[in-house]
This record gives sequence, structure tokens and C-alpha cells, in this order.
Amino acid sequence: MRYRKRNPDGTLGDWVYTPAGEEERKQEEAIRKELEALRKENKKLKNAQKEGGENGMG
Repeated sequence: MRYRKRNPDGTLGDWVYTPAGEEERKQEEAIRKELEALRKENKKLKNAQKEGGENGMG
């Protein structure tokens, strides 16, 4: 979870994460990276399929 930290003068400061929110953010970032890697792999496979496959089959 995120919340706005208060500045010493009482105004709203930066967004900060609670410890549980920080862990959740890290997990989401890891999932995002994994998804991006899978998309790249999928694109490679689609290109290989269009070109007749990497092993000459297709």
C-alpha cells in the first residue's frame, strides 16, 4: 500500500510504501519483467514460424 508522507510544514510529501506494499511492488515488478520476456520470446517464435521454423520444419 502507498500513502503520502507529510512534510514537516504539514504539506503532503512524497508517496511512500508500507513494508507490505513494498513487497507487493517488488512482486508486481518481477511479474512485469517476466511478462515482457515472454512477449519477446513469443515474438521470436512467431517470426521463426513465419520463416519456416528454426529447424527447417513448417
